[in-house]
Amino acid sequence: MTPAIPAAPIALLLAALVSSAAAAQTVVPTERTAIDLVRDRRTTGFTTIARTLAYAERATGGAFRLGGYKVDYRPAAPFARVRICYRLGIDPPTCGLDYRVAVNPAHVEPADRYDGLTRDLEHGPQAFLRALAREADLQRQPVFLRKVEAALEAFNPYDWR
Repeated sequence: MTPAIPAAPIALLLAALVSSAAAAQTVVPTERTAIDLVRDRRTTGFTTIARTLAYAERATGGAFRLGGYKVDYRPAAPFARVRICYRLGIDPPTCGLDYRVAVNPAHVEPADRYDGLTRDLEHGPQAFLRALAREADLQRQPVFLRKVEAALEAFNPYDWR
């Protein structure tokens, strides 16, 4: 008769093998992978981010122009930050659309889902166009009024989307 091997040591050995294999896989994506994940993300408007941005360029007649993507890595962060750069009207170019990206499993989420143009981009093409129109209207105001509205935005009880 051969002695039976207890189940506990086998389970521990399997757990160690699985955890070491998982630790060997990276969580932070490469630049190209991070950009592709953001471009292919499906929003609640049932379209991808790339299609929404292309639609916004066509619908605004060139007032909104996509400038590219920037990928930032922070030490010890388990994700990469992808910023979408654009130019709107007379304002200087900015990288105001911000996403956090990780792989294993693939995960993309807005860096600030409750504020800014990224929130409106997540709600689909029409919401994004309305937000761009709102931002373009702000450009026509004097600089002082723009600063006052930006400072008071946090206290505004209405959602003007």
